[in-house]
Amino acid sequence: MALRHATTLVVLLGSAVGAAGWLHASYRLRSANAESTNSVDVVMLQQKIDSLTAENEKLRSLSQGGGEFAIPADAVTHVETQTGLSFLSTPIIHKIVAEELRDRILASLEKRLGPGGLEDRNTAYQLIGWLGVNDRFGSQWAALRAVGARTWFDETSTEGWVTHRFQNDNIPDQASLLRLLTRILLQQHFPLPQGGIEDESHRVREALHSGVAATVEAKFFQDNARAQGFMPLKEDTEAQQLLFSLPPFLQGLTSFAAMEGKTYADSIAIRGRSELMKALHSPPQSTAEILFPYERPQRAAQAAFPVTPGEIVLEDSGGALGMKLWLDPLGDIVRSRSMAETLCHDRWRLFATDDFHHHVVWVSEWLDVAAAQNAANAFLSMAAVLAGSDADLTIGVAIKTPEGRLIRIDQPTPTSLRFLNVGDQQTLDAIR
Repeated sequence: MALRHATTLVVLLGSAVGAAGWLHASYRLRSANAESTNSVDVVMLQQKIDSLTAENEKLRSLSQGGGEFAIPADAVTHVETQTGLSFLSTPIIHKIVAEELRDRILASLEKRLGPGGLEDRNTAYQLIGWLGVNDRFGSQWAALRAVGARTWFDETSTEGWVTHRFQNDNIPDQASLLRLLTRILLQQHFPLPQGGIEDESHRVREALHSGVAATVEAKFFQDNARAQGFMPLKEDTEAQQLLFSLPPFLQGLTSFAAMEGKTYADSIAIRGRSELMKALHSPPQSTAEILFPYERPQRAAQAAFPVTPGEIVLEDSGGALGMKLWLDPLGDIVRSRSMAETLCHDRWRLFATDDFHHHVVWVSEWLDVAAAQNAANAFLSMAAVLAGSDADLTIGVAIKTPEGRLIRIDQPTPTSLRFLNVGDQQTLDAIR
């Protein structure tokens, strides 16, 4: 029977690919004669191509995995009851061998970030200092998500996956299935914005959705504990060992979604389901709103980029979370958290010059002069760590790293700071 299903999938895949190719060739041929091409026909052809492409991807997923997972009806009902939402379409969950999950997670991340997006972030994160020179953001992130996993949610396809480790009669696995179904349900009602989403906004959204799903999962555990007694959970030592071996930045991103996200979701849900729906419809835009949910001092100020030479490759924000994780290695996590709370705004820019060098500038605006001065002292110490220097840097004075790069901390105004990591003196001189 398995062989017959596999053969059927191969035939369907071939048909989908062939049909898509024929339509694409037809579209190109008709487009060559613009005067005789009807714009409506072009749109219809493109829609057919997109539809066949999407169907082809689903068939390919099924052929590469172990088929579809039969979702228990009571699990669907449970999730809908707990969230107050109904599935807009039948949730789809595939089976997959655990060893193949890492590659699928990495492919999903690459698809979401777009061509070159993953590599560009890896470069920027290394130059800022969130990652070491030997770290690889994509592969390490995928490995962390895959190790020991029973379930995984793919936000690019809005579908789920269960590994061969999943056991239907296992209470923790049943709970993880509810968490997965909740993520699918939330994605159906509150999809990713069209045209992409910046990293900080995505981290906030991920934390909120993960938090809601974790609450549904926790409620299931509580109900079973009342009915059957508390059951000791086995610790996933493999996942823990991998987590602790990764850069603090990746550890921090993981704990932010898993812990801070649930805390934030719980704080909203306790005020009523309508408040939670409001938050899901209009999620926070900064990690500061998750880290510091209660009223904090604020100042409307935007960090300004200097003029940079060459080509802008990528821009984004680190936010309060990124700032905290950047300063944590100095050893005082209470201080780094308090400094992150006084950050008003930040942006980083990865840019490249004709000599194929990549450079980064990270600008930040602070609550007041005292907050900026406190942050400046920490910046000078952190820059020294990145440059391998025993002594803190001086504002406006560059230091050469062992790799031959130049790092400098500037303070353009009393309340702003600028971190620079460039490949050569000429680029450093051109920044103004």
